[in-house]
Amino acid sequence: MIDMSMRTGILAIGTLSLGLMAVVPSVAETGVVADKASAIPTLSVTQGIEQGDYEAVYAALVLELKGRTISPADAESLRLATLLEVIRVTGADIMSKYATDADKRAFLAAFAKDTAWQELYLGCGLVPYRTTVGIDVLYHIWKSEDGDVKNKPLAVALASVWGGGETAPNPPILKKDPTRYNPVWRYHFFQGQEAKGLMHPNYKNLQPWELRFVVGIPYQDWDDGSYAYAAENINIPWDQYGQACWSAIYTGTSRFGDTVQGGLYNLPYSMESVGETTHRNGGVCGAMSHLGAVAAMAHGIPAFTVGQPGHCAYGVRPERGKWVGGFGGPDGGGQNYIFIQRYPTGYLLMETVFGQDAKVKEAYKVSMCARALEAVGKPVAAMSMWRAALELSPLHPFFRKELHRMMMSGGLTPDACFRYLMEAIPLYTGNGFASVDMAQDLAPVMERMSDEQKLQVYGKMHAMIAGTQSSWATTCGELLDAQHATFSNDAARESYLSMALSAHVNAGDGTTFGQVLEWAVKTFVQGGKAEAFGKAFAKAADSAPSAAGDVDKDKAKKMQEAYSKAIVAAEQARSAPAFKTLVDAALKAAGAIPPAGKLSLADKPAGSPAPCALFRSSSSCQWDTPAAHAAVMTLAGGKCHSDKEKAPSFIVELEKPGELAGCIIRKSGNTERMKKATVYTSADGATWMKKEMVQDMPTEWCVKFPAGTQGKWVKVEFDNGDAPQFAHLSHFVVYTK
Repeated sequence: MIDMSMRTGILAIGTLSLGLMAVVPSVAETGVVADKASAIPTLSVTQGIEQGDYEAVYAALVLELKGRTISPADAESLRLATLLEVIRVTGADIMSKYATDADKRAFLAAFAKDTAWQELYLGCGLVPYRTTVGIDVLYHIWKSEDGDVKNKPLAVALASVWGGGETAPNPPILKKDPTRYNPVWRYHFFQGQEAKGLMHPNYKNLQPWELRFVVGIPYQDWDDGSYAYAAENINIPWDQYGQACWSAIYTGTSRFGDTVQGGLYNLPYSMESVGETTHRNGGVCGAMSHLGAVAAMAHGIPAFTVGQPGHCAYGVRPERGKWVGGFGGPDGGGQNYIFIQRYPTGYLLMETVFGQDAKVKEAYKVSMCARALEAVGKPVAAMSMWRAALELSPLHPFFRKELHRMMMSGGLTPDACFRYLMEAIPLYTGNGFASVDMAQDLAPVMERMSDEQKLQVYGKMHAMIAGTQSSWATTCGELLDAQHATFSNDAARESYLSMALSAHVNAGDGTTFGQVLEWAVKTFVQGGKAEAFGKAFAKAADSAPSAAGDVDKDKAKKMQEAYSKAIVAAEQARSAPAFKTLVDAALKAAGAIPPAGKLSLADKPAGSPAPCALFRSSSSCQWDTPAAHAAVMTLAGGKCHSDKEKAPSFIVELEKPGELAGCIIRKSGNTERMKKATVYTSADGATWMKKEMVQDMPTEWCVKFPAGTQGKWVKVEFDNGDAPQFAHLSHFVVYTK
């Protein structure tokens, strides 16, 4: 049994204060005690550490570094620079106050002498910023091991998740019950499980940033007891933890009839942890997903819970770079993350940045030197050092943000910004959305670039995005709106549309193309610029894959879904040019679509089938085939299918007005659904004139209009009374004289 009574080192964590990342604290900011006449600190680094005066330590470090060549190759300068960064990120004043306790002062002295431990702490991904939370976790672990911490990567991971980090401090952590959410207990729990050989075989190789996804985030994940319970009671093959959620039954009602949403659901039971409660009683998606994630983490497998619209899921990572879903995950907003919350964007970036252990460790060392160079008043050298860090870890967003800060403060020009972005963006192959996030720091300068420069920069971004793994959780709409709005004239905006469509039509799995297509129809077609859309889309569609080509089935399906949505949107916008363009492209991608039936033509109106411009349905549904709507208006036939409605309708718009002779309408599928029907004509598309009505429409209905009937639109409407029903046709052919 796992001893839950072991509660060594209960934390008394200090207040977590949220602040922006400081550049380099000045003497005034740190409150360094100094000889005002000579500006020389009154204490040396060693003396300051012994006395717990970290304002003095910071000032002494800066003074000593001024006399050195600061470089990762110089071990002493790197040692000093690393300690300088620990003090900067934690806060010299905060550390001094913390060191007023003798035991804590002794811990800080030990930590200050251990450069390797500091490097682990600073390189964990999210460093606890302007707070003692992180170092307090380390202190209590250090104390529980009598000053000899056996697993420093694990200790650092716990310090990181308890401390929040530079980008996401989490004050709610401080409100958690330390008797149930204790990093010291978790440290010894994982140590004990590993010693017993009960952890995933790869656990021993995990770096601190990976261990963050094993130890749990206390403001979101479950209590300590849940880890102990899951470790003992949910033991399945290593590669099956994406299914661990099903260790409990899915139910919203207890065996006593109490709803999971109420306070009585767990009342009859007295269990030690949320994990045990869920495992025994069951629950809905939130409880079950947490159970699956905690079960994986308790066995040393990185995992996280993920929020989706109206749903909670989770993801697990059986091996480096491979996240698999649990309960419908891992798409959505991950609760545990380092750079970006949304999956897959943030996790692709994280895996790329930290993927090469040796390089990223070296990059962090270089970043310490960049900070130190700025602290000693050498901004040009500091900027060069940031560039060196990015050569080792090109996509690290925190490093690049610091470079951007210095570039902006140095008076970055639009031309220089353009050249920089054209070099930087191609580095983001496979991480296209991250390239957009990266450029946000430079937005004020980008706005002043020429339209041609913006087109080139945005084109690079979309080329990266088009080749990046995507999902429904990663959307392009806001990005497209924002970029589109930066152009100064319609010609540039239309060029942007053409570029965006062309970039996505042949790349990726079709998801982002569908989003771009929907945006284009909404912005241009529904915005009254259907002609511009038609030209741009025709250009992009010319290079789209055809049905005869070697097209992946999943991609082909997504492309068809995208076309279907866009065709329906074009119909609702009443844009004949967009309708024709989209239908032609959809048929090119899918090939011919067999009609749902064949006309007998036993009876037909006088004249001949009219050239038609647009088909419009009152609604669409999963059984609809928008790409075949145009064919419905021809003798060959096609397919259209409304959703359930009380009065579903279909409208045919002719290319030009004329004398209408009549129409033939043919049902398809379940012909019993469509009974009472009325046909109307219109000369303006708004005022409808009834021509004929039937109580029980035949499968093939021929309607002949009175002589002299003029119009451009013909509508058939079904009347289902108060019982909504589907409507579906294979033919709606209008004849003119």
